[in-house]
Amino acid sequence: MEKSNAVLDAHALHWASVYPDAPEDIRARIKNVVSQSSIIAQIPLPEKQLMPNGVNADTLTAMTECDGELRHMVLLLTEQTSASGCVLAAFPFAAGAITHPVRIEQVFGAGAEGRIRGRTAEGAEIAFFDALFFKNAEAYRVGESYQFALSAFAYCARPLGLRLLKGDGEASVPADVLKPARSGASDDYDFRATVQHVYPMRVAGRTVFRMRVTVGRSGQSMLDVALYAAEHILPEGYIPKPGDEITGRLWLQGYLVED
Repeated sequence: MEKSNAVLDAHALHWASVYPDAPEDIRARIKNVVSQSSIIAQIPLPEKQLMPNGVNADTLTAMTECDGELRHMVLLLTEQTSASGCVLAAFPFAAGAITHPVRIEQVFGAGAEGRIRGRTAEGAEIAFFDALFFKNAEAYRVGESYQFALSAFAYCARPLGLRLLKGDGEASVPADVLKPARSGASDDYDFRATVQHVYPMRVAGRTVFRMRVTVGRSGQSMLDVALYAAEHILPEGYIPKPGDEITGRLWLQGYLVED
């Protein structure tokens, strides 16, 4: 199975949010995933694509682990007869996510990867990387609502540690907010959030905190997502706990929840 550094490096920042490893170690990890994962989808290509080995690929093959909340998604160009192939893309995939109805306003991308821009029932306008775009893009209709499972990977995060005094002297905290980052892609956001629940996980011998966080409020409605924060992107010694106010930058991801 051949691989291209260029297509793997397209998600370098996303992998760095999960692993502190050097790029070559991450590539080795992804190669190992390909050898041990299961095929979750095989989609005929609209037209054949030439692979580095000179063979024409006729199928897009998606592979990932069968279980676990945090997985590795690998997309391959393959040729069915010879079973040869090459890596097209690879990115961290959060299977453990929180479902929200989203009305699609715009679909970006073509082929294997893409983003969705839409509005949640809470009224929040969001754009997110669609982890299963390769499988579901053709079914989307602008103006229609779909159930999407939303999650995020923190590039960096820290406790806010800031309290504001109201007129009566009572302490309060800044509002939860999800704001498009000034730099980066449309699915990158600066955030302030309230931690609702925390679940520490072990991933490749390191701790990753899966948190349910509130990143937006509208009246009694809250926009919650599953936020994955690896210990190496947090301040040294900091362990998130329910009730914490945190701030940082994240990559927003989602996927269509099938009936």
